[in-house]
Amino acid sequence: MPPASLPFLPATDETSRLILAFPWDTTSLGPIEGWPTVLKTTVALIMATPAPIVTLWGEDGYMIYNDAYRVFAGGRHPVLLGSKVREGWPEVADFNDNVMKVGLAGGTLSYQDQELTLHRSGQPEQVWMNLDYSPIRDQDGAIAGVMSVVVETSSKVKAERHVRAERERLNTMFEQAPGFICLLDGAEHRYSLANEAYRALTGNRPLLGLPVAQAVPELAERGV
Repeated sequence: MPPASLPFLPATDETSRLILAFPWDTTSLGPIEGWPTVLKTTVALIMATPAPIVTLWGEDGYMIYNDAYRVFAGGRHPVLLGSKVREGWPEVADFNDNVMKVGLAGGTLSYQDQELTLHRSGQPEQVWMNLDYSPIRDQDGAIAGVMSVVVETSSKVKAERHVRAERERLNTMFEQAPGFICLLDGAEHRYSLANEAYRALTGNRPLLGLPVAQAVPELAERGV
């Protein structure tokens, strides 16, 4: 029978209970009671962390993750638990193969808003993430695995893209408007936008980024 709880892994959430019940003796990690101290310490650390973290243990990168990563994995949980990372996420096997090679060689990796296509619900899905990978060393200094912090940024990236698309749409509307239109920012009234009609009105001189007093000094001379 699997242990109901262990000192380094109290069964306080669903993922902890699944880790305790998993047949680790069928893997190269062996029974959970006999895990090396560094693995027990690492698992205890990630289970107490609110950020999504997964440990990729050994050459095969056996996946042991916390409850926050369970949420990120979506429909791929609980099959991912205890799987080899290249097999657990086959659609990004090449990406994770590079992660394991770099991490097991002692290197680190960091990605900001990395775009990957994942199958979390049975369908391909574009996902953006901040990813940080670092090697895990045992008591002798040898590299035993790789730790990965995974923070999904899909909502942020999509919101930023929406804002950019709206800005471009408004810019197009301003540019095509028949009247003279400009936008001025800050106390110095710097030009941030000027449509074609306005640029023609001012003799097609440089405007963007310049204060009115510098770009169109005749207006300043007239007290505008």
